[in-house]
Amino acid sequence: MKQISLVPENQTVVVWMKRTFVILSVLFLAVIGTLSFSGRAQTTSRITWEYKVISTYGPSETNPFPNVTQLDTAGTQGWELIEVRAGDFPKTGSNQVRTDYYFKRPK
Repeated sequence: MKQISLVPENQTVVVWMKRTFVILSVLFLAVIGTLSFSGRAQTTSRITWEYKVISTYGPSETNPFPNVTQLDTAGTQGWELIEVRAGDFPKTGSNQVRTDYYFKRPK
């Protein structure tokens, strides 16, 4: 009767154990690396923002008169323009338009 072995005939037990150890070590490191990378990605994605609004007043909605110096200064200080809104001021039908420039930057 032939004996059944888990170790192939042409390999010794030591070689088989070394290969098994290497394979298990690689799998372990891959799992640990994946878990630690996903944890870091979640913690670094939280950014706290601060906001700023600059309002200007101009003669018409199609040709508002922005305070260019103020807007340039905001840009050099790291502020990012995220929205512009224009509307009649102080009441509907007036000749003046209020334009609000909304900015954000990381704290």
